[in-house]
Amino acid sequence: MKKFWLISAMTATLALAACSSEDTTNEAAEEENETAEEVMTEDPAEETEEPSLYVIGDEAEVNGAVMTVTQAQVVEEIDESQRVYEITLNVTNDSDEDISLTNENFTLLDWADEEKELHGEEVDLTVSSGESAEASFQYAASASTAFKFMGTIEDQEVEWRLPGITALD
Repeated sequence: MKKFWLISAMTATLALAACSSEDTTNEAAEEENETAEEVMTEDPAEETEEPSLYVIGDEAEVNGAVMTVTQAQVVEEIDESQRVYEITLNVTNDSDEDISLTNENFTLLDWADEEKELHGEEVDLTVSSGESAEASFQYAASASTAFKFMGTIEDQEVEWRLPGITALD
């Protein structure tokens, strides 16, 4: 009979010890959650603003300019591995001032963020207030699954996702 009471007492002691261990574990978990929440509530000023994403035909409004990539195509075969990729951009100036755009405002990148070489004539476009104009940018590039056409106007970035070079059209 003494063994029975001894075993019962030991079981009760172990059960109490396990309960207090769970309380400690729960407190530690709550502290971890609070720390994780503090990390997740970052200062919004620290976040870097990503460029707006568009595809062919989408209108992008940047500092009074409404820009639309109307076409992206292969226009020339340089050699077996290099093609000339032409991007046609339509710009409408809705601001009160003239807008000047050059090749320096735009870049063609592949998915590995490798910048493609400018090909053909340089673009120097000035669009008067209330007017529209069209420009074609040409880049030499090898076959790729897709491209990113990046535009920067007065520190605002816009990005168009373009289909890749599959064949000479």
